[in-house]
Amino acid sequence: MRKAISVLLNNLVLIVIAIYFLAPLTWLVTSAFRENPSLWVEFKGFTLSNFPKVFTGDTLMWVRNSLFIALVTALISVSFSFLAAYPFARFEFRCKTPLLFMLVLSMTIPLSAVMLPTYSLAKFLHLQNTLIGVALVIAARQIPMGIWVTKEFISSIPVELEEAAWVDGANWFSTIVRIVFPLCGPGLAVIGLMSFVAGWGDFTTNLILISSERLYPISLGIYKASLEATSWGYTTINYGVLAAICLVYLIPPMLAFLFTHRYLVKGMVLGAVKQ
Repeated sequence: MRKAISVLLNNLVLIVIAIYFLAPLTWLVTSAFRENPSLWVEFKGFTLSNFPKVFTGDTLMWVRNSLFIALVTALISVSFSFLAAYPFARFEFRCKTPLLFMLVLSMTIPLSAVMLPTYSLAKFLHLQNTLIGVALVIAARQIPMGIWVTKEFISSIPVELEEAAWVDGANWFSTIVRIVFPLCGPGLAVIGLMSFVAGWGDFTTNLILISSERLYPISLGIYKASLEATSWGYTTINYGVLAAICLVYLIPPMLAFLFTHRYLVKGMVLGAVKQ
């Protein structure tokens, strides 16, 4: 009897959590396909009229800018994480442990605490109001975690594989590219996905660094559209169009997850265990 009650309570908690997270998503999906939807979830009056309005405005420009930021962020994070993780995994050198500790410490610093120096540095380097500047800042915050995850993957690869390649005449660079890099695929997939999602969904960094509307990513675009839809104290928001834009906003991270999901479990489990 006690076990049955415990199972029932657990199921009720799971149902409440599921409703909490799925209800807003259900409203978003249904509203995107309805004209002038209300604040309630309704399964009627579906239409595709919202999407032509989305793709005839600035949304395509926002999507292009966000894709650029996300892809560049992922490329930088994966490349630098791998190159920095290899010495930590294979060599012993002075200050190795303090450096790893500093990497962990850097991950605990919130972006809001370094907004001013981030903006000042970007302006000094002429990266303020540029997409590449945004990508560099976001990538810099992803690289510490990337180094830790990739380091554990490289440590799990037997060094004998590299030694055998050296005996066969391969140089150091080709050994890393042809042997170590492919075997780190699951870990790099995790870093790539995390960095892509961070670059695609970032709002704060863009708000700090981007001032030109032609460089707005979709996160700032939705914010701008929401502000413009509310004027003079009267709420005139077209929820159908905004829901359609938000639905477009969800698609790239979902696709990125579908392409990399088979690597994620292995990558997260091995990367989380310090050997």
